[in-house]
Amino acid sequence: MIKLTPAVTAIALACAAPLAAAAQDNLPTHGDTISEFRTAGAWNIRKNETRENCFASYESDSGAIVQFGFAEGETAGYLGLFSPNATDVPATQEIAILANGNLYVGEATGMGPSVTDGYSGGYILVNNPEFAKDIEMGQELVAFPETPNSYIIDMRGAKNAVYEVRKCTTELQSK
Repeated sequence: MIKLTPAVTAIALACAAPLAAAAQDNLPTHGDTISEFRTAGAWNIRKNETRENCFASYESDSGAIVQFGFAEGETAGYLGLFSPNATDVPATQEIAILANGNLYVGEATGMGPSVTDGYSGGYILVNNPEFAKDIEMGQELVAFPETPNSYIIDMRGAKNAVYEVRKCTTELQSK
């Protein structure tokens, strides 16, 4: 297995079933109006004014950026992985994720540029309400994309970040 490295070109999580296009509208993209909400340990909670939701992100020791957020009232979620050294990310790629003993399988979607200049990668939409609980557990997640390698994503401190994402989204949507 490979720890999350700058050379990583795969996405980190998977969906149990495809989501509607409306759920994809929750994904942050380059050009969205994004501001800081607060921090939760190593995680930065960001307000996406364009999409009227919030997400958490952190930069790993390797320089890769990990993001997560929720859609459709937490019946769905997403996780993104972006690297400054990523090569072309396929438009779609089969992937499986092991999170706290639960296996999620589906398709990762390459998004190209991230909300941070110079980074590229993509997102996985997870159509399973248990996903939020697995993120909250704050353990390592293991991704098995269609490559010879697997990747470990450190999710320590995610419980506080999930709380702050919920709070941020509630405040943003109540305006």
